[in-house]
Amino acid sequence: MKKIILLLIVQLFITSKSYSELTIKIDRAEIGALPIMVHINQDSKNYPAKEFKDIIENDLYGSGYFNVLDSLKVKNTIKNKSTQYALWNLAGANYFLKADIYSNAGKDFIKFELHNVIKKNITISYKINLNEKSNIRKISHTISNVIFEDITGIKGIFDTKIAYISTEKLENRKIYKLHVADIDGFNSVAIYKSSKQLMSPTWSPKNDKIAYVSFENNRPQIFIQTLSTGERIKLLDGNKSSSAPAWSPNEKFMAYTSSVNGNLEIFIYNFSKKSISRFTNSIGIDTEAEWGPKSKKIYFTSDRSGRPHIYSKPVRRGNAKRLTFDGSYNADANVSSDGKFLSIVHNGGNGHKIAIYSLDDKYLKVISKGRLDEAPSFAPNNKMVLFASKKLHKGILVATSNDGRIRKEIELVGEDVREPIWSH
Repeated sequence: MKKIILLLIVQLFITSKSYSELTIKIDRAEIGALPIMVHINQDSKNYPAKEFKDIIENDLYGSGYFNVLDSLKVKNTIKNKSTQYALWNLAGANYFLKADIYSNAGKDFIKFELHNVIKKNITISYKINLNEKSNIRKISHTISNVIFEDITGIKGIFDTKIAYISTEKLENRKIYKLHVADIDGFNSVAIYKSSKQLMSPTWSPKNDKIAYVSFENNRPQIFIQTLSTGERIKLLDGNKSSSAPAWSPNEKFMAYTSSVNGNLEIFIYNFSKKSISRFTNSIGIDTEAEWGPKSKKIYFTSDRSGRPHIYSKPVRRGNAKRLTFDGSYNADANVSSDGKFLSIVHNGGNGHKIAIYSLDDKYLKVISKGRLDEAPSFAPNNKMVLFASKKLHKGILVATSNDGRIRKEIELVGEDVREPIWSH
């Protein structure tokens, strides 16, 4: 299978105004990818067409569904529609995205049309107002989403975010950082830094807050940070340890792990009542809670059978049920938004890898190739899984499609990265 390697070097700006260099490596299969061309004309001086074009092309190419062809190799200004479609067809394109950036009455606009070259028609025509506050990357990701969904029928995820933890080694200490970034690696901001360990970030259902674990008080405790203001609050009063936070989809509860007489159990915090209820009670370790889509069920990791495996348990009434039996280790479940699959860390005797478990078919499929892969997280459209891996003894992030068409590596130069989580 022929593969194409794309290397992008970008800069990630953080709150201290310093920056770290990010390397993104996309390794993807060309076979089965739909050929598309992107061409943008520019009459406005305020918005560079090349910037729009580069972002949209990178979005579509990086999705694994498209093979982006060079639109400059064909004339794109022919008025006769039949002739124009014939030229695009001869150039190998199945689809052609044509956009114009222009000014009218002192205002700037971008108008784009998606042409189906095979059927010789326009399937999409949109106009977007541009102003001084317009974010070129956000608008470009929005256009990519519209194009992607129109052609594939799958909701686009180019404007979603990821959060992750990075570790920078200084001369005699480590600095831990909690980052929020676009999925293509740009616009990364370290929303919190600490000399004490940070771990287990998780998004609120509305993507406006992030809960995470900090050791700043010399024990694991859950903090919730509002992204728009930076305000941080501790979930629980006092000095009791808490870890592995998990927001319920209805945003009314948070499941977390705490110790009971030296044994880890799962508890549920009620935000409105500010009350706590115990969810598990076993002789084994119960941790890493993950809510089902309707907040009625929780998936979690337990070693009550002797080894770590995934269990499920109704929130209101019912007993815990063991789900995984393959291999010697299954942990850290993340549920797909449709509630049909779990992404998990699996060890079948050849290292820790990422696997997808079908809740309907009871089938487990390994999708990664590493030996120390961890922290899987589904994309909002369930077509990709983000996870942490090791490369030359260094932590990197990897996003892979469910069918193996694409593997994207994200490496922060000079820092380890781990524990990624995709926004909703």
